[in-house]
Amino acid sequence: MNKKKRCMILCVFCIVFILLTNIPFSAVGAQNHIASSPISPNSYSVVSERKPLMWIVIIAVGDPERDDHGVNSLTEILVAQGCPLDHIMYILEENATKQAILNQPFDWLQTKDIHDDDSVLFYVSMHGHRLEDQDPLDEPDGYDECLIPYDKNYISDDTLNQRFSSLHLDNLVIIFETCYSGGMIDGTSDLATTGRIILTSCQADESSWPLYLRTQWLFPHYLFMGLKGPADSNEDQWISAEEAYRYAEIPTIKRSTLLARIFSFIPFIPHEFFPQHPQLYDGWPSEEGNSQELPLFYVPD
Repeated sequence: MNKKKRCMILCVFCIVFILLTNIPFSAVGAQNHIASSPISPNSYSVVSERKPLMWIVIIAVGDPERDDHGVNSLTEILVAQGCPLDHIMYILEENATKQAILNQPFDWLQTKDIHDDDSVLFYVSMHGHRLEDQDPLDEPDGYDECLIPYDKNYISDDTLNQRFSSLHLDNLVIIFETCYSGGMIDGTSDLATTGRIILTSCQADESSWPLYLRTQWLFPHYLFMGLKGPADSNEDQWISAEEAYRYAEIPTIKRSTLLARIFSFIPFIPHEFFPQHPQLYDGWPSEEGNSQELPLFYVPD
């Protein structure tokens, strides 16, 4: 057996091993916007004695098996937290058209009695795309990033920001599991603004990796793993949006880096593979003062 064949066999063996196993990576916290002291749900202004509530919108389309896994995982976490099912809105697969995505969740939230201390969470799992920057010309890389709905009518980052701005929310968290999702926060007319925390699965010029035989996406895999308890790095029994990000960031980078390197050695795959690097925009409670962290999930003893 010649050297070239041995190399190819070794590469294929390594790929199969990685895809069939869930190699654990330690979640080392990043250092951006870490709170200097333990926080609680009362660390921000509460306007009444009423307990703060969470409202959730889950949008998933484009990869039914992986979408289903992610939706079920997040729903299980929310139910375990005691979140009422009528506080969760789903827009899935063939129902996730451009018109539905741009109207239904915003109309639904407008009908709810959302207080200033309530939190709203959007989880968006879709294919992503990039188009040449359209007016307003605000993109540093020259591209508007877009979501691809079921009907393939692209939704640009600028359009999304217009819809989110109509809600006037103080505690908004958006999780994007899409290719090129880092571009949702890099332009001046994009979604980055005060009162929001935005987690993206990758940078503006990157794709998101799947976990193949586990039929799920890489970044949400670690994100949801952390939300079940391990992400509570300061052990205050609350997992903040920032803690969840820090838990998932490093494992996502490490695993995607390993996969990208292995796939790059396979000569019969005509594609360049790159790692993915999740991004965090932290504008909570304001862009000027974001040393606090937004608590979302309670971790019981």
